[in-house]
Amino acid sequence: MTIPPGADETSVLDTPAITKRDPSSFHRLLARLPEQARDAWALGKSWPMPAGFGTPSRVVLLGLGGSAIGADIVATLARLQSAIPVEVVRQYAAPRLDDRALVIASSFSGNTEEPIAAFEGTLGQPGMRIAFTTGGRLAREARERGAPLLEYTWDGPPRTALGYGVFTLLGVLDRLGVLSLSDDDAEAAFDALALATRRYAIDTPMNEAKRLAIAIGDRVPVIIGPDFLDVAARRFSSELNENAKQWAFCTAIPEFNHNALQALLGPHGTPTMLAPIILDAPTVHPRNRRRVQETARMMTEAGAPPHLVCVDGATPFEAILHASTLGSWTSYYLAMLHGIDPTPVAALDTLKERMARD
Repeated sequence: MTIPPGADETSVLDTPAITKRDPSSFHRLLARLPEQARDAWALGKSWPMPAGFGTPSRVVLLGLGGSAIGADIVATLARLQSAIPVEVVRQYAAPRLDDRALVIASSFSGNTEEPIAAFEGTLGQPGMRIAFTTGGRLAREARERGAPLLEYTWDGPPRTALGYGVFTLLGVLDRLGVLSLSDDDAEAAFDALALATRRYAIDTPMNEAKRLAIAIGDRVPVIIGPDFLDVAARRFSSELNENAKQWAFCTAIPEFNHNALQALLGPHGTPTMLAPIILDAPTVHPRNRRRVQETARMMTEAGAPPHLVCVDGATPFEAILHASTLGSWTSYYLAMLHGIDPTPVAALDTLKERMARD
């Protein structure tokens, strides 16, 4: 890690030191997530619903990266409470559709080629379509082809627009009868986000996100999410990739217990370069909570003790939001420890430029 001479990890994560190491004030975007979520919910609930829209037979959400993680969370909630299938597609083509399917293409910039290509392939077919974006080619295509357009604005990179990615979609899908989220449920979710944000913000001394960042250091984090927290583990690892510019991976319980766990007893054990983090929450299925405890015990016995993190949340949704917030702030503090600006994603931009060449 890049620690200034005479300093230690704790002092680097003090508020004055952070403000010097964060030229783009990225932390301010993270701190605005509860406010953003409220705005997004209001947008989803007030957006003029197109004539002819009704409860769909299925929902297909098209997106990649920061524009897809909100869709992942929505699909997870639908799996828990809805009889209507909701799936996330990260490819150039949508699956086969019936005439009551709802397809929502999500691209923050409006220029992500995969969901645009998939969305274009569905236009002209029967069914419901929505382009969800801040502008760009997707917005132009929707206007030219007469597809419903749901636009929003956010002055930050796509990964910091999680509130829009989750709550706008929930507002629309609630109105269409896909799943149910009452205003009281939404308020509880906003409160959960506000609590987690206060708990992990830069002016909270040595909070859990700061401690996790220090514990990870230069190792490779592996985030393990049981049950519905697998989506939070996915978000956690991608935030570490983009904000801290560090390799990180995710996996899920119980699947982890049926393959990767065996590597603990392999000839080389668990590499010391890994930093395992296991998420947990009171609302996780009791058997999966037992699996979390036994998995942590076996990893400790094998000389690879994980960091076990139990997040707050009266509902699965609140637990997912809390764990995702923890992941964002942990990745931010790890960037500060590395002495790098969390905002730019130069490697991703380079690939996009190369893919745009004929």
